[in-house]
Order: sequence, then C-alpha cells, then structure tokens
Amino acid sequence: MAIPLKKVTDTSPFRKIAMGTWKVAKDPSVYGIINIDMAPVMEKLPAYIEKTGVKVTPAHLVGKAIAYCMTRRPEINGLIRGSRIYLREEISLFYQVNIPAKTNEGGDKVGKATLAGATVHHADKLSSSEIAKDLSERANKVRTGKDLEMKKNMDTFKLLPWWMSGLYLDFASFLIYGLNMNFSWLGIPKDPFGSVMITNVGSMGIDIALAPLCPYSRVPLLLAVGAIKDTAIVENGEVVVRPVMPIGVTFDHRMIDGVHAASMAKDFKKCFSEPETYLLT
Repeated sequence: MAIPLKKVTDTSPFRKIAMGTWKVAKDPSVYGIINIDMAPVMEKLPAYIEKTGVKVTPAHLVGKAIAYCMTRRPEINGLIRGSRIYLREEISLFYQVNIPAKTNEGGDKVGKATLAGATVHHADKLSSSEIAKDLSERANKVRTGKDLEMKKNMDTFKLLPWWMSGLYLDFASFLIYGLNMNFSWLGIPKDPFGSVMITNVGSMGIDIALAPLCPYSRVPLLLAVGAIKDTAIVENGEVVVRPVMPIGVTFDHRMIDGVHAASMAKDFKKCFSEPETYLLT
C-alpha cells in the first residue's frame, strides 16, 4: 500500500448521497457571484416582521426575489428530460435544511449531523412571510422526523452500500423526472427538489460559496446565500460602507445563458433596492 489509508464506514446519509452524485468533472455548470446591497431591506425588515409576526430572514427574501425573477423569465423554470426541455407550471423553492446531531440526556452526541431539504410550492403566489412560515413548518417536520417521506429516504440511505448510492439516486431521478410519475407510495417523494435550490451558507459562518448542481435533482439553478457584512463600496464617486450580502449562483448552461443571467440579476437587485414593492408586501 503506497499511502496509509483507513476506510470510512460510519458516516451520515448525506455523505453517501454526495458520493453517489458526482463521479467525473463533466458538467454544464456556470458559476458567478452577485452582491446585494441590503441597506434598504435592513431598514424596513424589522417593521415587516413586527407586522406579520413571522421571523423572515434574508434567505426567505432571496426565495421571494428569485420566484419573481422566474415569473419574468418563465423559460428557465423547467427541467431536462432526455434531450428535451420541459417547463414547469409552478415555481417551487427547495431549501437545504440542517439536521443537527441528536444528543442524549447527558448532552453527548448519539447521532450524526446531516443535511436534508424542504420544498415550498407555488412560491410566486406567496408573500415573504408566507414563504418563511411554510418553510419553518416543513423544516421542523424534517428535523423531528415527522416528514415520513424524507425520513424513509434518509433511512434507506443508511442501509445502502456505498456502491449502490449512485444507482439509487439515478434510478429515483429517472422515476420521478424521467418518467414524470408519482411513486410516493414507494416512499419516493413527488418532485422533491422544485425549480431552484437555496442554501444559506451564511448561517453556518461561511462568507460565500459556489455550490455544485446535483444531477439527480434536475434543478437548473442553485443559490448559496452568504453572510451579510459591512463592505466598502463606491456610491456616487464616494466610498461608503454598506451591508452587502453575496450570493453564489450556479446554473445549468443547457437551460440558462448569459442573456437570462443578466436579465435576472437586474430584476433580482431591483427586488432588494425596492423591498416594499417586491419583498415586504
């Protein structure tokens, strides 16, 4: 043996999913970063939270903004089946959900932390507070194991051998999206990933990230919401300090090109520059 190695046998279901997802560097991903001036939102958000009684975070506002952008460019709200593009009739937001490790009465960890997800459907018809409320309810079900479809799938991955994880993911993707059929009776969620993936890396202490697309999800767009930090920017020829939120954007070049990206970036920034019109209604 040239390199001393030790095989990992005890890991989270998410790690096994990741191993079954990516094999070789051959994909159509395009990466970029968009910086959002959060000053207008930070000024108005506390009053909105007080009025609605719902805790709304920047990640929820990102979901509301991207849903608006997709209504403006409906040709990117779709998925690829075989060699053809199919458009969706609704806009759904898939949020990554962090599931902390379980602890016993003594405070010792008895399980492993992992990642799962929750999907908010018809997001273009919901307000920011409704998105936040819906996501909170769905995320709590995932974390407490009350989302039976998600729990059944994660339990399945605990039992799968490593070599089978990729086959399972590809097969499930084929059933859900390739055949476009409902196999929820088999424990396979119906359209679990939606139109766009959103992951809040800023809440985990990460300033900015560029996340990879997941082939089995058939999602053409992923947003990684970074941490809001005071940043020096030039405004009207002067250097000023503003709270800036970076967002790592990854998109599938087979469905989204530079024209789409430029148009959506303009609309996306407009949502945050005029929050009372687009986000806090």
